[in-house]
Amino acid sequence: MRLQQLTGIIITVMMCVSCSQFRESIHDTLYGSDTDSSYKDLPASQDEAVTTTSSSSGASVSSNTTTTTTTIEYRNGTTIIHNSRTTKGNFLSDAIALLDAEKALRALPAFAGKSIYLYKAIHFYNDGRINVNIQHPENPEYIDEYNYSNGKWQNPKPVQLSVHDNISEALISLDNISFVCASVVYRNYNRKAENIEGAAPLTHVYGIFGANGLTWYPQSINGSRERYFISFTPAGGVKDYYRE
Repeated sequence: MRLQQLTGIIITVMMCVSCSQFRESIHDTLYGSDTDSSYKDLPASQDEAVTTTSSSSGASVSSNTTTTTTTIEYRNGTTIIHNSRTTKGNFLSDAIALLDAEKALRALPAFAGKSIYLYKAIHFYNDGRINVNIQHPENPEYIDEYNYSNGKWQNPKPVQLSVHDNISEALISLDNISFVCASVVYRNYNRKAENIEGAAPLTHVYGIFGANGLTWYPQSINGSRERYFISFTPAGGVKDYYRE
């Protein structure tokens, strides 16, 4: 089971980033994780479903809680079981939970058979939330705000735009990034911060889109006596790191 999960993450990330970027960061994504889960692709729609939820304390931090949701779907006489999870308090370290969130976004009925384009920025929070603006699947002149919390995507909200906004300059295809890369940024940042006196652990990772590219933030680590600049590749690997 563990091998199947790691294989799934590898395939997903390879689809979203170049091979060279993948090689330099995938080790940080996969190793050192104490999480375990199983999942199958969620259908775009469900005929009937029964959902049960169970919780267990996180192994590494006593205040963390991982919620596993099992959905039993009855389709044309066949029983299909789906497992998804939400990690509260340490979401950014859980590559599988991040991948589940991405898969759930792709499975939303509004995007069935359509490409998904993210607009301007995407924000990941350690309490399990994700905030992102997405180009409307039917009208490319519209942008909607999507929020992920408690293990599911909420209904989109319209975003008010100005006539001066150039939407095309701040779009990136979801096929060109992976939510898993936010976990790589989180791990790399915290590994550097561990060696800096007074530096706080990371609780918020965000990406900015421009010129059809992706830049990860934050780009500074503040200690009580020193400050460091840090930047990342699109796949989350450390690109530059030095004391300012």
